[in-house]
Amino acid sequence: MFAAACASAASADEPKQLVELRSRFEAIAHPTEADRVRYIMSLVRLRESFTRADYKKMEAIDTEVVKHPMPSEVDSADLRKRIVGQWTSPRHSYLYRANGTWTMLPEFEDGMQATHGVWHIERNTFFQNALVKPPEPPDRGETMIILTDTDFVWSTHIAPYYMRRGDVYPWRD
Repeated sequence: MFAAACASAASADEPKQLVELRSRFEAIAHPTEADRVRYIMSLVRLRESFTRADYKKMEAIDTEVVKHPMPSEVDSADLRKRIVGQWTSPRHSYLYRANGTWTMLPEFEDGMQATHGVWHIERNTFFQNALVKPPEPPDRGETMIILTDTDFVWSTHIAPYYMRRGDVYPWRD
């Protein structure tokens, strides 16, 4: 009885579209990597349609997204090429360079250098450290969910981080 009550309470926060997308994905007998990417991209776009007032719906989508990590047997070299360029999170823009460095944009503001650091990718694991004083402990890496030409999602297994190519978030100026 308690389990049923918890299940219905959890699903009450799930948007109807999430339930529909999940049902369609789970109906695929043997989903391919392309099926997984399409599913995650649909979830990402759905999440972007909500506002902070809908945070429970966003959390429900986040919970579903982290269940579908990128396979570990991916081409790391291809991913390293794909990450290079400008990305935007809901809060900041970043520049990832081919030499394994990154910086928050604008790189310099009022004569001060923005937060910056180093990054690398091993299989489906994304590592990044800020170069700050005192130094951060080495990053143990976070699981990548997707890295397409337009979207980058990775996860701490608790909550995912979302970035899009360029400056394209609907709520940003």
